[in-house]
Amino acid sequence: MAKNIIDFSKFTFTAEQIRDINELVFDEVLKAPELNELHEMFSGVIYDKEIGFITGGGLVGKAAQGCNPEAQDFKVGTRKVTWQPKAWEVIIDECAADLDNTCAVYCKNLGVRANDLTDTDYMAIVVQVLADAVKKMLYRIIWLNDTEATNVSDDDTPGLVTDGVDVGYFNLIDGLFKQLLTATTAHPELLVTITANSQTTKAAQMSGMTADVAYQLLNDMYYKAPVVMRASGKMRFLVTQTIADAYQQYLTGKNIESTYKNLVDGVRSLKFLGVDVIPMPVWDEQIQAYFDQGASKGYYKPHRAVLIEKANTAVGTPSDGVLEEVDVFYDKKSRINRIEASDKIDAKILNDTRFVLGI
Repeated sequence: MAKNIIDFSKFTFTAEQIRDINELVFDEVLKAPELNELHEMFSGVIYDKEIGFITGGGLVGKAAQGCNPEAQDFKVGTRKVTWQPKAWEVIIDECAADLDNTCAVYCKNLGVRANDLTDTDYMAIVVQVLADAVKKMLYRIIWLNDTEATNVSDDDTPGLVTDGVDVGYFNLIDGLFKQLLTATTAHPELLVTITANSQTTKAAQMSGMTADVAYQLLNDMYYKAPVVMRASGKMRFLVTQTIADAYQQYLTGKNIESTYKNLVDGVRSLKFLGVDVIPMPVWDEQIQAYFDQGASKGYYKPHRAVLIEKANTAVGTPSDGVLEEVDVFYDKKSRINRIEASDKIDAKILNDTRFVLGI
């Protein structure tokens, strides 16, 4: 079992150094936005479950036929999407004795409860950090998972997951990017290729996303959008921070308003022809950390953009509660403090003809 959830190896434990765990200062870390701000959430998704949709009717209305008219052929179209939720879990153990030579010893309980960390400052910090990590995990599953994920060196195809990273973190379900790419096989008109992604070094990939390239990408995606989606007035761009930064530089260069507006707490956007352009830095962080194919290949598709309606990016779970909640408990027999989080999850593109993918 790994020692200490919090890494104390960076600190010298003496009377003149850090003595109180509450002296530790949180680095500013990237926080993922609330899921329900960007996704349509469905509760009660416990097992395979169908969602039915009415797709409209066919042609009606011909010239009047007089007596004994022949009925016209009219049918109401339907389609379905099937949820297939998969279970995930987080299990972390901590033994209080492992904290005795660290600054965390001062926050331990005393006497018979010395081994119980559940109500200590130490555990409060761990739970706070873990809750943020679970939220990022959910975005990783929803968008970046692929049931066929492999490490770079395990596949002849330019790889998905960085060598040395456990693919078990990336193969729970087929995430939304996998579904969108699959859908463009049948509907290639919904795909815009980002040339910068095909560069073979990270530097070339990053420098390839220029201000003009970002503008042209959004422009091409906007005018490729299906007419019914544009007419809805509900579509928005979700883009990597790389694209958002380059587009902001374009606006600045043209002396156009380039200030981010807060849509809700934790979600901000620029505008393109009245459509929100929402940066998703959580994508950049995870792609650059876990989709690194090496010095000669660069990142796996570091620039990504989706033009889509919120109602089309669906997330299904059994519960109606907060997914990033964690449970902390102490087992007296083993003297182990355990932290657990678990649930089921699935993600679906509900209509595979109402989006445009830039990748």
